[in-house]
Amino acid sequence: MNAEKPLPRRSLLLGAGALGGGALALSACAGPGTGTTASTAAAEPTVPAGTAVRVGKLSDVKVGGTATGKVNGKTVVIFRPDEKTVLAYDATCTHAGCPVAPAGADFACPCHGSSFKGSDGSVVNGPAKAPLAKLTAALDGEWITVSA
Repeated sequence: MNAEKPLPRRSLLLGAGALGGGALALSACAGPGTGTTASTAAAEPTVPAGTAVRVGKLSDVKVGGTATGKVNGKTVVIFRPDEKTVLAYDATCTHAGCPVAPAGADFACPCHGSSFKGSDGSVVNGPAKAPLAKLTAALDGEWITVSA
């Protein structure tokens, strides 16, 4: 399992300024139990539901890598399958509601051991039975945007 580098503070500040403070950091975790968490803005204003929010730069998530971020106070997980695509999911485990975290190319729930594929959010192993909820993710130039 490879640890992703966290979003540079400068990118967080530039993104926050571009959206009036609404952008949040996209930071990767090395996996469950590492103590690495996503950075967040101190006072996060909310944007209307369905509005695309910049969560980080595409260059900060390697191909095949995963990361986390926040949109409107909701934790999201990101997977980058190729050079020009990103996928996003609600980070809430469908088993008991614990937050999942990046684990290589997948996402793992530290509470009860469920894991989910980064490529489609489906369950790799339970006790979860339902996939992660898919969110709308897109690229805006060099930025990853997510609507939640």
